[in-house]
Amino acid sequence: PNTGGMGAYSPAPVVTPAVYERAMNEIILPTVAGMKAEGHEFTGFLYAGLMIDQSGAPYTIEFNCRFGDPETQPIMSRLNSDLSDLVEAAIDGKLDSVTAEWNPQTAVGVVLAAQNYPETPKKGDVISGLDAANQIGKVFHAGTRANEKGDVLTNGGRVLCVVGLGDDVAQAKAKAYSALEKISFDGMQYRK
Repeated sequence: PNTGGMGAYSPAPVVTPAVYERAMNEIILPTVAGMKAEGHEFTGFLYAGLMIDQSGAPYTIEFNCRFGDPETQPIMSRLNSDLSDLVEAAIDGKLDSVTAEWNPQTAVGVVLAAQNYPETPKKGDVISGLDAANQIGKVFHAGTRANEKGDVLTNGGRVLCVVGLGDDVAQAKAKAYSALEKISFDGMQYRK
């Protein structure tokens, strides 16, 4: 069955400087310029879902005016800059006056999904181990809610995204899986 994204990593080794340049010059900048030329100047998050072929040519799959999920969780885990400073600069039309600072490490995120996802995800199961997992990696909530006792419960298909950092993909992946092993809820599933 078709699911939403079940994991992501950053940076993407496929995005070499040459691929980045092509994507910017052939897709991103023409899109933003075209929107401006049509009277729809855009300020905000423009998520471009791209496919890169073997020759490094980028192809557009989709655009969204929001962060991508679960791609954003590993990306934000590497951002050393204050996101609010970057957002304020964009709103003020001064994004060219700030620079985003990045952690050079690799981040890998693994999505934990509810039982029966994607068809009819089970809701209301108590989630345990979040604090222990956050000691190893970073846990991002998606389909969760708190009950009156303060327990965190499942409340959607893709429940959590657990991110690990490392010096390469293998280390980051190992840390993410080590962190997610601390978490449990009935029917918890994830890709291995």
